Amino acid sequence: MARRTRSEESNTETLVKVGRSGGRVEEYSLTGDEPTVADALAAAGIRLTKGDRIRLGGQSADEDEIVENGDIITIGGKVSGWI
Repeated sequence: MARRTRSEESNTETLVKVGRSGGRVEEYSLTGDEPTVADALAAAGIRLTKGDRIRLGGQSADEDEIVENGDIITIGGKVSGWI
């Protein structure tokens, strides 16, 4: 997945939803020019553990991916058949 870029607007509020697979999903407000998946995970108080997989909008992602308003980030553990 190619790294996404945000518009030229700075310090805008970005609302994203974050949760673990099979758990509760909550919405978080991020600020800054280019908030990342790592920023969203920090806001949600989620620390990744070995084997965790990040999905951004249904696609595999890394912590340095830039998030956009309305994105949904899910974290899944090492589960057979989970992509």
